[in-house]
Amino acid sequence: MNRRRFVRQTAFAAAACGFPLRAFCESRERSGTSEKNDTPLPAESIRKLASATVGNVITPDSAQYDKARSIFNRAFDRRPAVVVQCAGATDVARALDFAQNHNVPLAVRSGGHSRLGYGICDGGVVIDLSAMKRVEVDPGKQVARAQAGALVRDLDEASQRFGLATTSGGCPTVGIAGLTLGGGEGRLMAKFGAACDNLLSAKVVTVDGRLVDASPTSNPDLFWAIRGGGGNFGVATALEFQLHLVNQVLSGALNYPPGRIPELLHAFVHFIAEAPDEMDAFVQVLQTERGPKLKIDLCYFGDPRTGNDLIRPLRALKPQDDNVKVMSYLEAQAAGGFLLAPVAHFQTNRFLPELSMSAISAIAAAIDRAPAAGRVVIVALRGAISRVSATDTAFALRQPGYEVDIVGTWSASDDKAAAVRWVQTTRDSLQPFARGVYVNQLGDTSEQLVRAAYGPNYARLVEIKKKYDPANQLRLNQNINPDSPANK
Repeated sequence: MNRRRFVRQTAFAAAACGFPLRAFCESRERSGTSEKNDTPLPAESIRKLASATVGNVITPDSAQYDKARSIFNRAFDRRPAVVVQCAGATDVARALDFAQNHNVPLAVRSGGHSRLGYGICDGGVVIDLSAMKRVEVDPGKQVARAQAGALVRDLDEASQRFGLATTSGGCPTVGIAGLTLGGGEGRLMAKFGAACDNLLSAKVVTVDGRLVDASPTSNPDLFWAIRGGGGNFGVATALEFQLHLVNQVLSGALNYPPGRIPELLHAFVHFIAEAPDEMDAFVQVLQTERGPKLKIDLCYFGDPRTGNDLIRPLRALKPQDDNVKVMSYLEAQAAGGFLLAPVAHFQTNRFLPELSMSAISAIAAAIDRAPAAGRVVIVALRGAISRVSATDTAFALRQPGYEVDIVGTWSASDDKAAAVRWVQTTRDSLQPFARGVYVNQLGDTSEQLVRAAYGPNYARLVEIKKKYDPANQLRLNQNINPDSPANK
């Protein structure tokens, strides 16, 4: 062997309401998420790939294998034949070629947070971008250039050295590439739009091995598609973001005593309707030993005195714990998420244009019967993210409203069935009020759901998929099938 180690990521379709959804386990078996290859890959072919790869090529006989195949959602335990830890775009192109030549499943991973475990596969090839995490900031132009393996915390830390930030999600360990390609909710979205709205350009390796630029002036069709369409069209290796001035913020959480869920949700709806774009707020409703409780996470990007005045009505509701204070943006980002550590879970979502009394009642009833680790997270979509036309980017979730995530976790296998069943039941109870889904947080998959996510953009996405990936090599994702009829 040579020196390289041979060791082994507006408006929505009418179908958004009322369609039947597969159960979690059924979804895994019938969709591409469980696609596998049982035929061993030739050892000589793997040796050639390793010798031509600058990064590491990891196979099951390596001590690094179990770590390399581990992803955030511990519900998925898959065994790829090869994990290619890429050092650059050339490694990505070689791995793409290798997977296609051997006709095996292909997964792409950066942060590894996919709800459906798309960053790993059985018997196939994983393109692992996690070693490609360099971030460069041009403070004069307020621009950041990040390799596709960078995490939210990598982008935030590099940008905050200059008092800058961009919409980058609320969990520090989420991969910035997957977040952005799927749209990208985050604390700054009401003020500055989604992560994809702040994407200026990207480097993309296409399935035929070309490294291309995607920007408003270079391959504009691809640039439109990757701003929300996920990894369906190529493997992004670098992304360029617009940054904004963000320094200290007023942030923290108001935790209320158990009970009063409907009253507190009504108060939240009234609060967020009056809040300026500088105010970010989301709700967690969760089960505790003393009964269901509600927590409001806040982050205000303006004068702290104004922020404190704005949240006075929420404080008047007498939270039992109030840790809202002035802190750095990095501190706020580190403290504001949920599911911060890897855990087995089933999470999915529905988008509700409004939190009506009936929807609030459904949420309150659901949390009453939730298992110990069940929770509902309500994220308000408003402000800048909702002022973009649904067809300006592939990300079509532009109507003001509420993205409602339903989350069940388990540490013991005996608890899995109850957690999954509760998420499914809660999801179905909210379906009558729903008008779409957020593709990044979907724990289900079906063609109907993908159509619902992209609404008026689906037909155009199919055509762009046909151009850049006609054989659907990149199908371990919320897949836009090039053979799908545009209208259905």
